[in-house]
Amino acid sequence: MHGAFSMKIAHPLVLLLALLFSGAGLGAAQAGPTLEEAFRGEATGVGRFKSQLAGVDRGFVVTTKGRGAGGKFVLDQVFRFDNGALDRRTWHFRKTGPNTYVGTRDDVVGTAKVVVGEDAIRMSYDLITRGKNGSKLQLHFEDTIRRTGRDSIVNKGVISMLGMTVGSVDVAFQRQKSLRKRGRAEELARQ
Repeated sequence: MHGAFSMKIAHPLVLLLALLFSGAGLGAAQAGPTLEEAFRGEATGVGRFKSQLAGVDRGFVVTTKGRGAGGKFVLDQVFRFDNGALDRRTWHFRKTGPNTYVGTRDDVVGTAKVVVGEDAIRMSYDLITRGKNGSKLQLHFEDTIRRTGRDSIVNKGVISMLGMTVGSVDVAFQRQKSLRKRGRAEELARQ
């Protein structure tokens, strides 16, 4: 099950993209960031989508740009897969409580539920994708996003279908220092 099935599964994963941030060897986990802190500004992530069930092991690079817009937080994502395929996705998050958000995206069923904890951001959502034979598949994603350094965040995503794990995605993001400084300056200007 290569091709369209694997591409359509991999796109949403990085989300949160992603999207999605986790990875061994990037340093000890630090206190968890807020959703806006994790994704504000521009960052580049290197990731890998794996599914033994589908026979897929595919790498990708994702660039993200997060910004506040009309009381929401918007996260634009551009994915470039190792086979040269390009995909664009946009998340829209709305804060629903002190540590909770809901997120929407065109391919997500209903809303993604986001909970910000002391050690990580946890995101849970379902999406519909198509299998190689064109059939519709509903997949469930559980993403855990952790800070690993001042300018680095990792996401570990687990993908399941009918309660069975069918794949995973790991993405390590690095924000450029100049982007972090610009984000901080913009934040101070708003105060």
